[in-house]
Amino acid sequence: MRNYSTFDREKAIFAFVMGLIAIILAAWFAFAPIEEHQAPDTIYPMVNQHISWEGAGYDGVNAR
Repeated sequence: MRNYSTFDREKAIFAFVMGLIAIILAAWFAFAPIEEHQAPDTIYPMVNQHISWEGAGYDGVNAR
């Protein structure tokens, strides 16, 4: 039997290598320094934030 299949062994090796890579990446992300949040250069106000809904037939969220 020279031409036997090693598919199960190849699957096991592949799973082991992928698991090892996942563990290394998880450790890298866990111990990587966290960059502090920087404030943006400019801040734009929200568009249409002062619209009045009184004349649109909208009674509010709790209207029944």
